[in-house]
Amino acid sequence: MLSKKIKKDDIEKFLIENPDFFVQEPSILNKLEFPFMEGKKVKNVVSFKDWLIENLRGQKKDLINNAKYNYLTLKKVHKAVLEIINIKDIRSFFSYLTVKLPDYFELELINIVSFNKEISKKYDLLYLEMNELKNIYKSKNHLVLDVVDNQSSLYKKFKKKIFSNAIFSLDKKITGEFALLIFGSKDRHFVNNRAYDLILFLSQVIEFKLGEFFDEQLA
Repeated sequence: MLSKKIKKDDIEKFLIENPDFFVQEPSILNKLEFPFMEGKKVKNVVSFKDWLIENLRGQKKDLINNAKYNYLTLKKVHKAVLEIINIKDIRSFFSYLTVKLPDYFELELINIVSFNKEISKKYDLLYLEMNELKNIYKSKNHLVLDVVDNQSSLYKKFKKKIFSNAIFSLDKKITGEFALLIFGSKDRHFVNNRAYDLILFLSQVIEFKLGEFFDEQLA
């Protein structure tokens, strides 16, 4: 227990102002007890050595899980890229993008957002008013992974709940307009930038393939 003369804030202030305190006085660590956490609850108190070992074990587990996740995602991305490259017509391309690819990556949504009503209706793309779309659009090839902005009207007409998303700003030289490629998940799939480089690569491949079709069939 803290004495009445020494408050928790005093200890915190002292440690912040003296970050090398335990380096200078390492023996003190052997006299302290640290919380062993299980979820958000303190399960037990342990020595510094045991606390450190447990934390390192947890970090190692997270690293292994991330490596497994990235490896599996890499395999899926490579397969999807090969299939995208071999698609011959634009209708098949959009069908693959919006129907098959979400199931393959276990997502709620993969689609292109356009303010062109005719194109959106023809190819079953998502439609958004130009002013609203421009507010979301960043510089070309910009990718952001984040929790969904509840103030955005992007998913208001979409029946499934989207919790996190990846939004890629397509190059206007290819699409001829402001347009977005979006990936939507019902869970935290796109939080903390997991597999950012792989999603960016897949987005660029989709953009490249769209460019092959655009001048000929979307003019």
